[in-house]
Amino acid sequence: MKSIFGGKSALCLVAALALVVCVPVCHAKSGTKADKQAQKIQKKLSKYKTGTLLHLEFTNNTECTGTVNTLSDTSFSFNNSENNAKETHQYSEVTSVEKGKEYIGAGSAPKHHIHIF
Repeated sequence: MKSIFGGKSALCLVAALALVVCVPVCHAKSGTKADKQAQKIQKKLSKYKTGTLLHLEFTNNTECTGTVNTLSDTSFSFNNSENNAKETHQYSEVTSVEKGKEYIGAGSAPKHHIHIF
């Protein structure tokens, strides 16, 4: 019994125990840059009500305007106002979301005053 708990064995046991207690078991993994961007886009889209006019820019340098329909965990459905088509997009495909500006008729933009003579 003396040989197990005496001398070098006790010192090795204490050192091993100290390492196990002090070193964290695992580190939390942060998401990739693409995952963080997708979460950011999902959060932005969740702020808008269904039917809100939005302007989207995509990773392939295209853009479109339309209304958002439903949101899911990885994608969302969108009515494209340019061709009146229902589309499904992944959050990771979108680079920016802006609320659309709906103006009907020429000269109806904000701060554009029509002067009547």
